[in-house]
Amino acid sequence: MVLNIGMWEQTFQELIQEEKPWVHWTLKLDGKLQLDYLAKGWKQYQQRAFGWFRCSSCQRSWASAQVQILCHMYCEHCMSQGQVRMRLFAQRCQKCSRSQYEMPEFFPDSTMRILNNLVQHILKTYHGGSRRKFKEMPVLLEVPLEGSHDMANCEACALGYCMQALESCVTKPSKSPLFYLKIGRSSPQIGDVLYVQNQARNQLSEAKQAKWDGSEGSGTCCCQDPLICVFILLFLFFIIVKCFSLE
Repeated sequence: MVLNIGMWEQTFQELIQEEKPWVHWTLKLDGKLQLDYLAKGWKQYQQRAFGWFRCSSCQRSWASAQVQILCHMYCEHCMSQGQVRMRLFAQRCQKCSRSQYEMPEFFPDSTMRILNNLVQHILKTYHGGSRRKFKEMPVLLEVPLEGSHDMANCEACALGYCMQALESCVTKPSKSPLFYLKIGRSSPQIGDVLYVQNQARNQLSEAKQAKWDGSEGSGTCCCQDPLICVFILLFLFFIIVKCFSLE
């Protein structure tokens, strides 16, 4: 299962020439590629895959469905030849205190999925697409995985490339429907108005319940006075109209 880049390049060329026999592309590994740092005329493609790792210190092996793959592509002006540089991001053993980054290995099915996705992207980007309809193949789990992605020992996460690491940094929006009042948003949204309407319904329901409870008990309730209820409804109606007028 050791990665054989020569076999990868041969399979890669065969897949392209099945669709475009006159086209010649090369594939090389490049461990120095950086996300969004492209030479003039180059384009970028990313995907993730299911891969295996083995620690060179303790010989422990583990699987991951978050193996990040970065490709930079360049096609000559004549469109008959091009080149791809590929970086496979490594992972470290979580059991060893001073473990080094280990390169991923792939079973044949995962290798074909990676290369097929890359070839179809190249055909779509540079050669007018494929003769057959093709949708990017998703990651398939070769074995059941437990727990979440080990971002602390993922090279792509450490460099800020891993999508899961980026998603974990996104701040969740406030749950308050009237959050725009706190941050100075210029106009209310539909959810804000619905919130005020719900508040009005709740106030009316509470007023009716208080009146009902007051009629049964010996105490008095301020909501027994219908004028107070009318005043509350008019006040809430004014808030709704004010919200719409701000749009």
